[in-house]
Amino acid sequence: MGKSQIKVLIVDDIAETRENLKKLLAFDGGFVVIGEAENGKEAVALAKWLKPDIILMDINMPVMGGIEATRIISVEMAMTTAVVIVSVQGEQEYLREAIAAGARGYLVKPFSADELVSTIRRTHDMEIQRRARLMPSMPLQRKLGRVISVFSAKGGVGKTVIAVNLAAELGKERDCKVVLVDLDLQFGDVAIMLDTSPVRTIANIAREREEEVDSETVEACLLAHNTGIHVLASPLRPEQAEAVTEGHVEAVLGLLAESYDFVVVDLPQRLDDISLAGLDMADTILLVTSTDLPSIKNAKVCLEIMESLGYESSKVKLALSRPSREHGLDINEIEKTLERKVDVYIPNEERVVSQSVNKGTPFVISYPTAKVSLAIRDLVRIIIPQGEGDAASKKASKGQKLSSGKKTAGIHGSIFSMFLNG
Repeated sequence: MGKSQIKVLIVDDIAETRENLKKLLAFDGGFVVIGEAENGKEAVALAKWLKPDIILMDINMPVMGGIEATRIISVEMAMTTAVVIVSVQGEQEYLREAIAAGARGYLVKPFSADELVSTIRRTHDMEIQRRARLMPSMPLQRKLGRVISVFSAKGGVGKTVIAVNLAAELGKERDCKVVLVDLDLQFGDVAIMLDTSPVRTIANIAREREEEVDSETVEACLLAHNTGIHVLASPLRPEQAEAVTEGHVEAVLGLLAESYDFVVVDLPQRLDDISLAGLDMADTILLVTSTDLPSIKNAKVCLEIMESLGYESSKVKLALSRPSREHGLDINEIEKTLERKVDVYIPNEERVVSQSVNKGTPFVISYPTAKVSLAIRDLVRIIIPQGEGDAASKKASKGQKLSSGKKTAGIHGSIFSMFLNG
């Protein structure tokens, strides 16, 4: 009564099965079947067009199976559509595959009308609750600072080096408060690149505050660095990373943004719950890539995923790390492949970068006139237009609140199995 009908897309290669499912759902007035598909490929196309609330997805189908279709839909439509897998197989292996692909429910044939209806309703209700948690109502006057998340889809492109030096360069501004957060939870290198030995890390926040995170706990885990910035280090041991959830990340970044002008986040080089939370919370995403073919391939996939997540193109900035003039693809070819311009070029100065990393001193501090340092300075100007940083700093010092603006939609960590390193 008063509730809108749940929109259902039925996917099965047998027409009789599709018809039977439609009849079962017709007995309940709470559903409307908005489409049918006979294979996974059709299901993906229809899902993007019709945007159903629930997809009843068979597993074994020609052209594209249900598991693969579920994986695609769970990545690209996680905030609009949930998949319920339907199979004659009840083995645990199929259940694991379905859940890993992002399915939110599972039905084993044969099933009754009551089982079908209750599974769809339960899945739909859980999805509504999940999305409400991912997109909480933000107070208009909450944030002070800007969150800048640094991400790469492949290792060895200098992501952490850039994040560390970006934070250090931002920290040069007078009265500008900067915090650097290492979210590479298992093998983060921010602390060692700053020649520090943290006692407390983000893992302490997670252990001490399993539910609600408060600003006092967060501040107690920050390390003051001699560059003037503060650092929230990654856990000291890889196994400690398990305690940190996406909820912790969202809470920590939100609290830091209330107290600091700039929150620079070094993300892990994979798409999981943690990195997605960092991307969703970001005002600016800095995607770092290099000139080699695997890096460009991964960057293109990454840009496509970010577009499917609804991130505005202006939110994503592209930094191209150039290993040398002799190696790598041509810049024009790279931009043509990625279908966008490179925002900043990070030149190769191996001696400067190597000494900086080994000494634990950002090169923007130790070699401020080096080409690579000037590139970081250009990056700051691109991320924060001239005058905007000063204005934010002044507002922060006066205690005025800046509007957080509209946040982009989050996405559930059901795509944790999707790694771009391959």
